[in-house]
Amino acid sequence: MTAAEGREVVTASPRLAGVARPWPAREDLYARGEAGEVLLRSLLRAQLGVTLSVLLPAVVAVGLYPLLAAVFPGVSRATLGPVPLALVVLGGGLYPPLVALGFWYVRRAERVEARFAELVADR
Repeated sequence: MTAAEGREVVTASPRLAGVARPWPAREDLYARGEAGEVLLRSLLRAQLGVTLSVLLPAVVAVGLYPLLAAVFPGVSRATLGPVPLALVVLGGGLYPPLVALGFWYVRRAERVEARFAELVADR
């Protein structure tokens, strides 16, 4: 089959021919154009997803403690030596997972921002 028998050669559009400007450019973010709005919406959606994926386990962990204290009232008055059991549960069972969630959130948020920065970076 030859080029004359129905195949076409496709090249870049005339608008982009000879232009070294990458898409999307940083200027699109500030120009309030459609491309900039789509980029910012996608960044905000990704950040919201990261926030909700960390916030939900944190709310469950923090909300579970008063629920357990209400179900087992004798445990909240119990002691382990001179230290109340409630402090041991808070210090050893609640705060370390919350700190781990905080580190996990920071890593995921930095990954989202790095991907966004790569998307709008000059190439």
